[in-house]
Parts: sequence; C-alpha cells; structure tokens
Amino acid sequence: MNKKINASRISFLSVGFLSLALFASLAIPQKSEASITSLLSLGSRNADVTELQQFLGTNSAIYPQGIISGYFGNLTKAAVEQFQAAFDIDQVGVVGPTTRAKINEIMASGFGLDIKAPIMTNLSVQTSNNSATIGWTTNEIARGQVFYDTSYITANEATSHAQQPYVSGTLANAGAGFSQSISLSGLQSNTQYYYVTRAIDNSGNVSMSLVKTFRTN
Repeated sequence: MNKKINASRISFLSVGFLSLALFASLAIPQKSEASITSLLSLGSRNADVTELQQFLGTNSAIYPQGIISGYFGNLTKAAVEQFQAAFDIDQVGVVGPTTRAKINEIMASGFGLDIKAPIMTNLSVQTSNNSATIGWTTNEIARGQVFYDTSYITANEATSHAQQPYVSGTLANAGAGFSQSISLSGLQSNTQYYYVTRAIDNSGNVSMSLVKTFRTN
C-alpha cells in the first residue's frame, strides 16, 4: 500500500496566453552525463547521493534545505518522498529502480526540476511610422520572443514540460538576459498590430503574455 504524503503535485503545465507567474525559481544546471547508478536509502553515503541531492535541490518545493552533503539522511529521504509523490511513484523514500530511472530520465533532458517560468514585467512599446520596439524585463535570465501580426494572434497549448506552443504571426527573437528589447521593422504605417511576448529560461520553462496591441504612427 502506498504511503500517502500531503505534497503539492508538481506538473509541468501547458502554457496558454496567460503569463505563468505561478512558476518561478532558478535551477542548478545538471551535467548531461550525470546519472544515479546505485540503490540509495537512509544511511547511504557516496557520490550518487551527492548527485541526487544536487538534482533534488533544483526545486525548493521538493528539497527546501538544499543541503549537498553526500549523506542520505532524513532530509534527503523526505525530499525523495516528495519527488516520488510528484511522479506517482510509491512514496517509500528509497531510490530504487523506478525512482532512479525517472531521475536519470530528467537528468538526461538537462532540465533538472526547475518548473518556474520567468516573470515578465516593465513592458514598454515605442512606435514610429514603420517600426516598433518592444521591451520588458524578467526575474531570471531568459530568451525573449515577440509574435506580431495585423490579425489577432492565436496559439495552441503546450502538452508537456518545456514544450513551446505554436503561436501565429511573425516571430522576432532577442538574446538571453534579464532585459529584452526587440525591434520590429517593415511595418505598415497607421496600422494596428496584435502581439504577444514570450520568455524562455535556461530550463525551457515558458512564460507568455496576453495578446496586446500597438498602432504605428
């Protein structure tokens, strides 16, 4: 019988037009070659425990203490149980074959357990006759994107973590940073444009704004 734990379910949710301020934390990047190779339980002390703690520490909801000691104590056991609850694995607090396989799968993806999308603020729009510059800031390093069109912007929803949903319109990209500024050129004068802004962090979490408008001069 599964031991029940009162833990928030972690879901790598789809992203619609609503900016996902529900998600927001910085991840500890995982090495692409990192993996857990042994059974780990209370009292274990080895390099695999260190890898496990680094992995669990990428999400403060799962491992709030974030202690990297190489020793599998009660705090690590509780974090493993939280991870197991999130992925519908028996919550036994032991890293056995099923839990190990899921951890290694996520490690191999390079995403860790960062499930917080960047938060976009301070949106600004400057327009001229045939161009516009759209800027904003984010609470973490993220890549910026703008989709724009004279027709209303539409999108489908993502179906898995870090999937970028289809969005209609023309795409313009900005580099990665805490602030983004994207210049749109070749626009029609005295014309209303629809647009959405999108930010993507290093773990692939996506935040997207509501549809907004601007009018060229």
